[in-house]
Amino acid sequence: MRVISDGMIRGVPKSDCVDFRLPGAGVMVAYRDGYANRNGESLGMPAVSERSSATVMTELLVPAGQPIAFHYIGDQCYNMFSFVPKAGADYQLHAVGFYQCGVTLKQMTGATGRYSSVPLKESKLCRVTDNL
Repeated sequence: MRVISDGMIRGVPKSDCVDFRLPGAGVMVAYRDGYANRNGESLGMPAVSERSSATVMTELLVPAGQPIAFHYIGDQCYNMFSFVPKAGADYQLHAVGFYQCGVTLKQMTGATGRYSSVPLKESKLCRVTDNL
């Protein structure tokens, strides 16, 4: 999975809700310094045709057939969402809050580098008390 963002995206594998205490949870990509730096990792996915210099990018393996929840926080944007990756599929997650708060997920179709949209499920905190 390729992750591109102007903020920070944290992932929670094997969960459809956000709980950073779960095993494997952590920062996937972060625009600001001071966080675990996974930025710039590559799995050899086809190159991105366009990307803003105000974003960071990484490619990470995610488990197939199990939900993964995400938490995105940008300067003026905050989202939680999840989906279930298919085995053998490549995905690109794009989360930005420059002009509008938005998150998109696309699945690569074939070796052409084309992508088709994948719906994201709204997510929430696993424990309501984590918001206090």
